[in-house]
Amino acid sequence: MIHFIIVEILISLFLPGPAASHAGHGKKVLQTSMCVDCHGALVEHEVMHMPASDACDNCHESTGESHPREGVMGFTLMDQIPELCFYCHEEPADPSHGHQPVAEGACLSCHDAHGSSEPSLLHLPGEELCLSCHNRVYRTDSSETINIRRLVRGQAMAHSAIDGGGCTVCHQAHGSEYRALLNTPYPEADYLPAKTENFELCFLCHDTDIIDAEETQWATNFRNGNRNLHFVHINGNKGRNCRMCHNLHGSPQPYLVEEVVEFGKWEMEMNFIPRENGGSCLPGCHGNLSYTR
Repeated sequence: MIHFIIVEILISLFLPGPAASHAGHGKKVLQTSMCVDCHGALVEHEVMHMPASDACDNCHESTGESHPREGVMGFTLMDQIPELCFYCHEEPADPSHGHQPVAEGACLSCHDAHGSSEPSLLHLPGEELCLSCHNRVYRTDSSETINIRRLVRGQAMAHSAIDGGGCTVCHQAHGSEYRALLNTPYPEADYLPAKTENFELCFLCHDTDIIDAEETQWATNFRNGNRNLHFVHINGNKGRNCRMCHNLHGSPQPYLVEEVVEFGKWEMEMNFIPRENGGSCLPGCHGNLSYTR
């Protein structure tokens, strides 16, 4: 009798019981060690999704069909995307301005569910990922998003913020309370009071003396002697928006100066000519003026 009990104990220890053989409604448990025999490449990434590195049945469940079998789905996701993602990840609040893939629940457009060589399980390095979609114009009834790739890849000069940290230096990837998915406010108006808080986005990187200091020797190269020509253009209650002279993504000219800018219904050539110690411009708003540092 004792020997019989010992044998029963050993069998219970080393053979899988009902809980190990079936999950939920009689479905087979997904044995991760067996999955990697065929799907090993899915779990061999520098950055792994925690559920994928832990166990396949965190996200997948058996359909009850024999697997593997050609033309037959042996396993399926436990829920639809993005609902499955929200089993672990907090569902984002509905932002004032949402990124379209997020609004559509297309998490896998940007992220790999198993693993990646990039941070945050991205399919591509951050900037390249953004430009893989933003390589054309997007239009809606109320807005237009320009072809960003053309500006940052097809021009002589790209905004150094993009080269230094990628698009997320200025933009939120999922959604924002500010237009254009910006991290902080940036004005739409061409003219507005020249206060640093109105250009908060720019001053995440740039020094506020660009518009605060009437004279400077170091805050900007756009100066005549010590006279700060940014201050000349951006001061008082009718300060000019940066984009009136600069393209914020990229330009064929130094300092991101535009070749042509809009002035009401007209287009004005900037006629900007940089020189070793200064430069000159001849836009429509004044005659030819030059400056020397």
